[in-house]
Amino acid sequence: MEHLINGELSFLQKIVLLALDDKGWFGASEHKVKFGLVGAILFELYMKGRIRFENDEITVINAKSTEDVLLDRVLNLIKTGKKDRNLRSWIQRIVNTKLLLRKTVLKQLIQQKILGKEEYRLMVVLYQTKFPLLEPDLKTRVREQICAGIISGNQLEDYELMMLVVMNTSRMVKKNFGEFSQYEKIRERVNAITELKTPSNESEAVIKLLQTAISRAIIASNVGIHL
Repeated sequence: MEHLINGELSFLQKIVLLALDDKGWFGASEHKVKFGLVGAILFELYMKGRIRFENDEITVINAKSTEDVLLDRVLNLIKTGKKDRNLRSWIQRIVNTKLLLRKTVLKQLIQQKILGKEEYRLMVVLYQTKFPLLEPDLKTRVREQICAGIISGNQLEDYELMMLVVMNTSRMVKKNFGEFSQYEKIRERVNAITELKTPSNESEAVIKLLQTAISRAIIASNVGIHL
């Protein structure tokens, strides 16, 4: 089963929920969150002892199923990979392979009646989809819990730290905390926390690796879009 936070949402569900604005649009996060979500999946695979990171490369150390469909899709792709890739390249490869990662998480949230789904037709052949919140209080609690951890100054757990890295790289911080009275302090704290100049343990070192790789993959994809 996926790592559950407060018995309500999985780690990946929480990321997708926070990537949406309060009206149900991804907005500026739509492209970037794809990379952040893959980084989060790789982090989960690391935490579950399925992969390790060595010299900016991924090695599968346990190919056994995680019993989570999303994690297994990514694990199987890495396991069957025939080309040596660095971490950034793997993130790009996973994003560009049709594993339906974000769509699967959205489907879970819709089935749990946390999100709705509305399609809008544009110019006859184009569609835009938004996912309105059916449980806005749930998202409010999630944001407040994250905010409390940021402001407290206490040492964050590994999953909390990885969450902030994903939020920071995927343009989700202002979207979720911009209206908070302490936003400027939150923004400064997030930047300080995710700087990770000197990781204090292996997990933090892995999170720093993933942060760098997610950012580089986003930059590379943006260059590709404008070529």
